[in-house]
Amino acid sequence: MYQALYRKYRPKTLDDIFGQDVIVKIIKNSIINNQINHAYLFAGPRGTGKTSIAKIFAKIINCEHPVDCKPCGKCISCTQENNSDIIEIDAASNNGVDEIRELRNKVNLLPAYGKYKVYIIDEVHMLTQGAFNALLKTLEEPPAHVIFILATTDPHKVIETILSRCQRLDFKKITDDAIVENLTKIAQNENIDIDKEALYEIAKLADGGMRDSVGMLDQARAYTEGKITVKDIHDINGTLTEKDLAELLENILDNQLDEILEKIDNYNDKGKNFVKLIDEFINFVRNTILYKEAPNYFQERIKNVEKYEKIASKITVNTLFSIIETLNKYSFEMKNNNNSKLLFELAFIKIISEKNKKNVENTPEIANISKNTNLEITKNAKNFPNKEKSVENQPKNIEKSETNAQSIVKSTNIHSHEQNDDKKNIVKNIKPANETLKANLEKIKQIRIDNTLAHFNKQEVRNITPSLELLNDLLLDPEYSHAASIILDGTLKAASTDNLIFVFKNKRLSDLFNENLLIIEETIEKILNKKYNLIATDIDEWEIIKNDFNHKLRPFIYKEEQFNLEDIFKEEDTKNNIESMFEDIIEYN
Repeated sequence: MYQALYRKYRPKTLDDIFGQDVIVKIIKNSIINNQINHAYLFAGPRGTGKTSIAKIFAKIINCEHPVDCKPCGKCISCTQENNSDIIEIDAASNNGVDEIRELRNKVNLLPAYGKYKVYIIDEVHMLTQGAFNALLKTLEEPPAHVIFILATTDPHKVIETILSRCQRLDFKKITDDAIVENLTKIAQNENIDIDKEALYEIAKLADGGMRDSVGMLDQARAYTEGKITVKDIHDINGTLTEKDLAELLENILDNQLDEILEKIDNYNDKGKNFVKLIDEFINFVRNTILYKEAPNYFQERIKNVEKYEKIASKITVNTLFSIIETLNKYSFEMKNNNNSKLLFELAFIKIISEKNKKNVENTPEIANISKNTNLEITKNAKNFPNKEKSVENQPKNIEKSETNAQSIVKSTNIHSHEQNDDKKNIVKNIKPANETLKANLEKIKQIRIDNTLAHFNKQEVRNITPSLELLNDLLLDPEYSHAASIILDGTLKAASTDNLIFVFKNKRLSDLFNENLLIIEETIEKILNKKYNLIATDIDEWEIIKNDFNHKLRPFIYKEEQFNLEDIFKEEDTKNNIESMFEDIIEYN
């Protein structure tokens, strides 16, 4: 029967361990000086040698004639295949109180062959609270012939009372050079023909795990009939070469969205892993920044410098930082979402959209439009009657109109989104909604909040939220820009199959949303390709609603909507509502 390479080449002595020199030295000195602790905690990433060192350690201390901290291989303890003195326990499947109680009852039994009974508990962080408590006393004062070795990839999940009773040894990720050194030996022994560059690619993809790297080499041998190349490694891992990543970045610079989307379809057909792809692309962009900003550091650590030379000259560091920021956001979403391809596409759409938006805002033509528009508003303001009154005499009007003016400024790109508070603000008096409309909107709000929370679906919120980024593309569309800017000021907090609740930082913004429901619902339908019933509330009211919902303080009962929004808004020209709500203009510093 064929034996996997990672099992065949599992270390048999401490000298066979790669990349854990500090740990090996501590273990050796403990054995030589006869200072063996009763309990150890081996903590570190997967595939870095925790279980291997635990088994070797157990074998050495039970060997009758060890030589230079190596088991002799001849005594009865060394020759037993299933040594009853070395007990391995998988805490992932034996994590209950009963299993630990059974262990506790057996620790008093003397070793059969050697000096010690060694309990190796793998993935110890998986034990339940009750199991930890059951282990605690035995771990603190075990019989003299018992040694515990606890291994875990998540030491922060192990309770403090356990940690304080163990000597903790932290394993580190194994360096790429150490991994390549070991893989080279294995490849020579197994007559595997592989490029040196492919070995380093395996080491990079293994992310410090020796077991993963050896498994990858084994898989590559099965995949390739001839010499193993870098392309073969990327094919079996669903990742991209640096050349492909460079082309993808060039597509962004050239605004070739169609070509990017075609490539993504091609990646999907080939079964590429989009979660890995976005992480690799982030790393490539990061390396490009290093090439530009820290060339000496970059050249010492990156082997294929030529891949970055061409692309680095075409792009600014600020653009690279912006790309990483967007990719990081979508990378997190992709790891918690089933449709990783959709989010991968949206990430690149967002990157190109923001890049084009910045280019438009920075053109001289837009700057002139902004300047001329401000002059025109100032000029017209002087022609209106009754404008001699100071802003202090009209605090209510200004307060109500400020947010709406900012929305208009945002949607027309007259000012940037990061406008400073000390700059001149231009605001307009709002034509208030009539009392009947306000009353109707309040009733609609209560019904739609109840309907949403009656059938609340958290996954629906997660699925829709990334798609709302498409609203940025509508900011330059005259028909939908005003509605898009209003929606972007809020946050989607709750959803059901047919209802959405948006929450705003104050009541003025939520009222503005609700007073323009028709055009806002049309805008949401445009980007989501589905009709939703929408409503908005402010953050203070939402906290009360959320508390009622979480603690079941009141029922949220679904009711069929018996009203027609178009009838309610029949006196309003909803698509032009934001503009028509303004009458007077006030300028203040």
